[in-house]
Amino acid sequence: MTRERRPAGTLGEARRFIERGRSAERTGAANKALGWYDRALASLAKLPPGAELADVLRWKGTVHRECGDTAEADKLYAESADVAGTVGYELGSAHALNCRGVIAERRGDLVAAEQLYRDAGDVADRAGDLRLCAMVERNLGIVASVRGQHDVAMRCFESSLAKAEAIDDGDGRCRSLNNIAMLHMQRRQFADAELAYASALAIAQDRGDLVVECSCRINRSEALLADGRVDEAEKGCVAALAVADRRGDRLRRAEALKVLAAIAQVRARFDVAETMLLEALELTAAGEDAILAAEVRRQMAELYRDSRRGSEAAVYYREAQDRFRRSGATRAVSEIDDALRSLFGNPRHSATGDAEVG
Repeated sequence: MTRERRPAGTLGEARRFIERGRSAERTGAANKALGWYDRALASLAKLPPGAELADVLRWKGTVHRECGDTAEADKLYAESADVAGTVGYELGSAHALNCRGVIAERRGDLVAAEQLYRDAGDVADRAGDLRLCAMVERNLGIVASVRGQHDVAMRCFESSLAKAEAIDDGDGRCRSLNNIAMLHMQRRQFADAELAYASALAIAQDRGDLVVECSCRINRSEALLADGRVDEAEKGCVAALAVADRRGDRLRRAEALKVLAAIAQVRARFDVAETMLLEALELTAAGEDAILAAEVRRQMAELYRDSRRGSEAAVYYREAQDRFRRSGATRAVSEIDDALRSLFGNPRHSATGDAEVG
């Protein structure tokens, strides 16, 4: 049986659209990227299914995911996995597993996310794909970080960074450094966090990668605020918010609003902070980000605590604690127990169900 040949012109046309889509995606032009990917998909629809189709579906899904369109991203990742499986594109299947792990993680199912990452990593190891190996290690580090396993997380991030450097993967280097900086911040190592953020930002700006630059600016602003550098924090966060809004990125808008609300809280502008956090809650619900939703609720509780609204603070602490517990974020659960004890002077007030905290 003669193998069906692909029309070279149509495939070449699809590849030109793909390249333009990838370039637009990298520079943060989400709508343009989606438009080019749709044109590529239209060209590929005239051909038998192949690796290109699986890749474009996945890349289109990632644009939606980065803008907070979680359900649409998950649907596209599933389609990509189906195509990759049908045509025997093993690395495409592994990339789809990794992407679906990100969706599971966003939705707060860390157990499912970890398994999907490990399955993707097994394929990447067999294929010797260092870029995907680095990506998986980074994602496993994020899972460990959410769980409060900081030493495990740092090993994952440092290993991911080493792999990215070995293959000169600028995107991987930048994201790994951002993760390392966030972990330093969780440990209150502000000087180390600042150095890592500065390196990550420099790489993102050199690559023209607005998506990663936006994340780095938000995270760096949070570190600057924690270090008492309020004006610098606000300036960086306002810049990040402008990028998020230009891209239609609802979850990074929520993250930026969370930091700007913390700045307003420091300045005792409680009404402004409350308005920002309420909008952030709506955005996290639409984007299905369970961990961010828990973090915003915890900040809302701290806002109400500082403005002497103890009963409302308790409600939001318990809502945050319940979401952290369901996600397996045991360190955050324990921290909220401490906050509730200080609020009420009685640990029994912190209970939400029968689960124990570690």
